[in-house]
Amino acid sequence: MTSVPELRKNDTVFASLFSPLQLGGRTARNRIVHGPMSVCYGDADGFVTRPQVEHYARRAQGGAGLVITENFAINVAGRQMPLQTLVDDERRLAGLRQLADEIHRHGALAMVQLVHAGRYAGPWDVYESRRRLAPSAVPFELTPGRTVTPQEITPEEIEETIAAFGRAAELCERAGFDGVGVHAAQGFLISEFLSPRMNRRTDGWGGDFDGRVRFALETVREVVRRTGPDFVVGVHLMSDERVEGGWTLDDAVRLAPMLESAGVGFLFGVPTSFETMRLPANAGLMDRQGYAVADNAALAQATRIPVVVGGGLSDPHAAESVLQQGQAAAIALARPLFTDPDWPQKVSSGALDTVRSCPCAASRCLRTQLTGAVCDSWPAETIERGYFGYSSDSYDERSHS
Repeated sequence: MTSVPELRKNDTVFASLFSPLQLGGRTARNRIVHGPMSVCYGDADGFVTRPQVEHYARRAQGGAGLVITENFAINVAGRQMPLQTLVDDERRLAGLRQLADEIHRHGALAMVQLVHAGRYAGPWDVYESRRRLAPSAVPFELTPGRTVTPQEITPEEIEETIAAFGRAAELCERAGFDGVGVHAAQGFLISEFLSPRMNRRTDGWGGDFDGRVRFALETVREVVRRTGPDFVVGVHLMSDERVEGGWTLDDAVRLAPMLESAGVGFLFGVPTSFETMRLPANAGLMDRQGYAVADNAALAQATRIPVVVGGGLSDPHAAESVLQQGQAAAIALARPLFTDPDWPQKVSSGALDTVRSCPCAASRCLRTQLTGAVCDSWPAETIERGYFGYSSDSYDERSHS
């Protein structure tokens, strides 16, 4: 066990940010969460790799209280990207265990975000060659100028998918993770069921509000059933689809206490989907400081469980203000910690002027995520490695198969 650097608590400026966070039976050392962000350092076969372990361990080493991975797919049918990690059988356990152990070794809680990509499942270059599952066969623009139509998921496939989420969560617990975040946002499968635009079913999995939220609730219940009482189950929830006729914030607020009753330990509200974020009405949304705060504050008012907020809160003063006002219980940083994993240590020590900031637009990160994300603010030698400066005298790569 290596020594975990002690963060200096600035009691007068960032007292809330560096206070412990209780998540069910687990306690994070502070309220800084490494938010899920695809980096695709996995391999083509879906196994955890050494660069991937080092990437997440480096964020823990920098002082984050909770590290949540990018979305790992629950099965091949739900896999979106060619280097996306899979959590579908026991062959994955060795790599997952390494990942959890190395994050823990640096003092952070470790969680996996679990996803079924639904209609966004890849590989996109051969989209029509196999079933792409969605609640309804609704055409949509997959890439600019290219419209595709997924297949309607059958009731049998729904049950299989719910079971796959449960199995993936159980594997994560066996690997030593503290919890999982069930991905129900951004237009992936669970959020597709929530949306009246994407879910046009007339059976018990669609129709009215209760039918459309059933898949999310049944998935959470299965995850809770398959894991222990101290295992934390979070939900990354589409807070507002931000399009006429879509899922609304009022819907999310109505669902939030139902998720809490089903056993959810924290919520993480995410506005828009990949499709609706491109609409003219939502132009520039992601560039606004704290663009998700209002949505998450509404979720926080509707539940008694912690709410995590991300989106444009890299200014520690803004992050502290959100916590002090009770608008959320924790702050998620994705690109800020990708750019500078030492953000927590630098902020806690008062060295704000040494924090790295990334000069590139979010689209630059998105363009690199299929093959292994890089940041323009990194030194050249770091870009060549594909991850930021992790070193450990006791980390030993072991077989993942």
